[in-house]
Amino acid sequence: THTHPPPPHTHTMGDDGSTFLATLRRKRQQGEAEIEALKAQLEAVERELASERARMGIPDPSEDKDAVVATACKRFNTSAKKGIEFLLSSGYFAQGGTAREVATFLLEQGQTLSKANIGEYLGENKDFNLKVLDEFVALHEFTGMEFDTALRGYLWDFRLPGESQKIDRMMEAFARRYCDCNPGQFHTADGCYILAFSTIMLNTSLHNPAVANKTGLDQFIVMNRGVDGGKDIPEESLRRLYQSIEQDPFKIPGDEAGLSITFFNPEREGWLIKEGGSSKNWKRRWVVLNNSCLYYFKNQTDETPCGIVPLENVRCEVPEKYKKKKGEYYFELLGQLDEHGVVSVIKGCKTNSKGMVVQGKHTRYLFKCEDETEAADWVRCIKAAVKRDAFYDLYSNRKAHIQQDMIFEEPED
Repeated sequence: THTHPPPPHTHTMGDDGSTFLATLRRKRQQGEAEIEALKAQLEAVERELASERARMGIPDPSEDKDAVVATACKRFNTSAKKGIEFLLSSGYFAQGGTAREVATFLLEQGQTLSKANIGEYLGENKDFNLKVLDEFVALHEFTGMEFDTALRGYLWDFRLPGESQKIDRMMEAFARRYCDCNPGQFHTADGCYILAFSTIMLNTSLHNPAVANKTGLDQFIVMNRGVDGGKDIPEESLRRLYQSIEQDPFKIPGDEAGLSITFFNPEREGWLIKEGGSSKNWKRRWVVLNNSCLYYFKNQTDETPCGIVPLENVRCEVPEKYKKKKGEYYFELLGQLDEHGVVSVIKGCKTNSKGMVVQGKHTRYLFKCEDETEAADWVRCIKAAVKRDAFYDLYSNRKAHIQQDMIFEEPED
């Protein structure tokens, strides 16, 4: 006979079932209440954060990341350190502000940031800044690129600081990166480093109006003999490099307007009486001190100076013979003394009667002021502006180091 399976078990709700459902409902209500309490706590925290951001002037990054960048750029242009600290405190960086993230920010925001401040930040001798410099250089792709093209691009992304140790670190980083991207082009990174400085000095020589005696091609080739681990850089490469710099000068960040930008916001300016070179007659000149140069004009409204005195390796003093003259106040610029006690010629230039720029042969420049306070202030400002030629010093020191290594190098069997 056919038998049917027993009917499924059916549960009849009793007292136990009702109690179970009531317990579930109570737990659900407790859970919902706890969730609401957590939401309220989160809202309170958000309000507190918003209040603190408002007090500190920090935009909410989740609402307007562009506002964070804009504020950071403004702060960076006042103080590089404060600008980066602002980004860190705003939670701008996805990974918390690694050296790579900071370097990327500096490069991507380069058109908005002060390139002088970028240079100062990258040049700092601190562990994190050094890592940022390495990452910053690594973001540049130099593979297959002509040497001067790579150098132009690198130097356009920041402005070299004035301190020689900072320049040294930044140019060494460039040399390492260029050699890594172009293996075999240089025998040593030192060779690349020296040629970079030599190129910068060539650009200054060919295109700075303060330099009358321009570096010629043959002189440039001689300058760079034996710099690459004791070997010569191919003459054809130096010839192409020279022609490139001669035809197309480096563009320096912050100097897009040319020489005229030098005369905005000068460190000191005013009318002085200047002693003539050969005739020793006195002429009234409008004098401007800026960027470690002294410029003098016939008229205050002139755009082109009639003379330029680079303040490199010079002394500024009050002449002894004029100190006791009542009612007359002077200061002078003097060339440095060499090892034999001879006063060196100052690297000044001027415009002659034909309108041509010629190199001066002065060992001193003498100026007369209206009063003692004015004379003392000019001396103070000029002394603060006097500098040594950092590029030449670094170039010379590295070249001398290579030559010394060659002298003491063990001869091959």
